[in-house]
Amino acid sequence: MTYVNTILLLLVAILGVVVAVLLIQRARQSRDTQGIRESEARLRLMVDGSPVMMWTARPDTTHDFLNATVTEFTGLPLAQLLDNGWMAAVHPEDRDTIYRIYMPAVEARRPFTLEYRLRRADGAYRWILDTGVPNHAVDGTFVGYVGSCLDITERHDAENRIRGSRAALEVSHREIQQLAGRLITVHEDERRRLARDLHDDLTQRLARLAIDAGKRERGGSGDCDAWGAMRSELARLSEDVHALAYRLHPSVLDDLGLVEALRTECDRVARHGALRVDVEADAPDTVPAETSLCLFRVAQEALANALRHARASVVTVLLAPSGAGLKLAISDNGKGFDPAQPREHTSLGLASMRERVRVACGELAIDSKPGRGTTVVAWVPA
Repeated sequence: MTYVNTILLLLVAILGVVVAVLLIQRARQSRDTQGIRESEARLRLMVDGSPVMMWTARPDTTHDFLNATVTEFTGLPLAQLLDNGWMAAVHPEDRDTIYRIYMPAVEARRPFTLEYRLRRADGAYRWILDTGVPNHAVDGTFVGYVGSCLDITERHDAENRIRGSRAALEVSHREIQQLAGRLITVHEDERRRLARDLHDDLTQRLARLAIDAGKRERGGSGDCDAWGAMRSELARLSEDVHALAYRLHPSVLDDLGLVEALRTECDRVARHGALRVDVEADAPDTVPAETSLCLFRVAQEALANALRHARASVVTVLLAPSGAGLKLAISDNGKGFDPAQPREHTSLGLASMRERVRVACGELAIDSKPGRGTTVVAWVPA
């Protein structure tokens, strides 16, 4: 039964009670004893047959009436529920809340609304919306309260899910803001590093080679050692320029595809990082460029983390089709870390991997324990 349907049933039940009360009052005004008994019987039948839990309370807050729906819900006899006995079915953590709201409302003779957990007959606690309004006799005398209870567990659970989603969204928003700020800083740092490399290294080396070439041109052919040194320097310069361009964009990804690009990157890391990298890679002949770049950058970041931070000696890289996409798994035997441990700053590497995979509509999972290594698993639709 939906929450809206329950509200409609409550309104119908309350309307029936109001009609019955009016009949009783009319019978009393006409001093029709038989009519009073018949109206009270009809009222009792309507209230007990209602799907909504109903109650009345005396001016001292103790309950003097509970309909049959309450006894069916709780599985407790009416005698045990009357007065304040119904509180025994309330969740212990919610009793103070009830007293804190209920008692002042009764003293002030004002309506109240409560939300608390009530134990059902099967032992499960259900969230209840309890609403009470002051009840007055025909002459205006305050005679207590009339109330009704609705099971709102589904609504309460839905609200909790919404609150959880909002909290997760706020955390994600903060992480994105931090990532954006750090990316700007990293971008500027990278630009400065590239400018420094170009000016202080590559430009100076090119200038020196130009000077040496000019001297050789003016002085004749020169000795073989000098020309050999120039050739070696030109070869190193070519390698450095190639490495610089590779960092900006891996052309091997465009030329040879994702599988060969991964193998090349793993060979490069193993060659320069003094660690063993085992690779098993399989992918369709045609992989979307966005998917290839995403998985390649995730692999680059995971390999860099294993080399720089994890102090690993062995890394395993696995790439294989999975469902409607490709799954990449990078595992190392390094020192690991506790993903649940709060950090002062969001890891830029981990955040960039998550953001890349998110933009590609994929999924990323990171499994790590101190002393047990780290495994990064990325799945991206292909």
